Amino acid sequence: MRASCGIALCALTAACATVEDAPRGDDAYAAIPAAPAVGMDYRIAPDDVLRISIYHEPGLSLEDARVTAAGMVRMPLVGDISVAGLSAEEAGDVIAGRLGQRYLVSPQVTVFVKQAVGRRITVDGEVREPGLFPFAGRLTLSQAVAMAKGPTRIASLGQIVVVRQEEGQRKAAMFSLAAIRKGEAADPEILPGDMVIVGLSRARAILGGALLAAPALATGFIALDGR
Repeated sequence: MRASCGIALCALTAACATVEDAPRGDDAYAAIPAAPAVGMDYRIAPDDVLRISIYHEPGLSLEDARVTAAGMVRMPLVGDISVAGLSAEEAGDVIAGRLGQRYLVSPQVTVFVKQAVGRRITVDGEVREPGLFPFAGRLTLSQAVAMAKGPTRIASLGQIVVVRQEEGQRKAAMFSLAAIRKGEAADPEILPGDMVIVGLSRARAILGGALLAAPALATGFIALDGR
């Protein structure tokens, strides 16, 4: 609540703030919501790697089918099939339809996304292995930090900044990984394109000391200048 009051005061007085005043507590979760219980369908993208299983047809199944830059996957018998933009279930239906036209009777096709290269996040700051990480399915803040082999020994677990691009504008919120680990706070969902920065000092360095524009505070976000 104290952080929220500080943010509101900045909005009324200076109309700007630093990254240190990124929303925290309830305001942070308004910006970067906790992950809901039900997952979202991932849409297949170029360079993703798929496992395509055809029931009772191991010779036609593929273990590592990479989606081409044009969004196609090459299948035995039927050739290239467009799958980019489809969910795994939809891609299975399309492949089954092509195989059923001439070659198989009521084929059962299952598609699983093994490597979702089209979904990437950046994890930086005080983590053991910072970098760019692809992921499939759902991802939370604690899982994102774990992908970077966890925080370093000097990391400040109460200062985890999540930066998100929305409608052409960067927005940030601050979370406590320590509270999340203790079950005292919800674990927010991380989306493709997000940047997770562990440690406030590292966030200031990475973001270049960017000012935060106060007008976006009403929505629970802090908007970063320099879109």
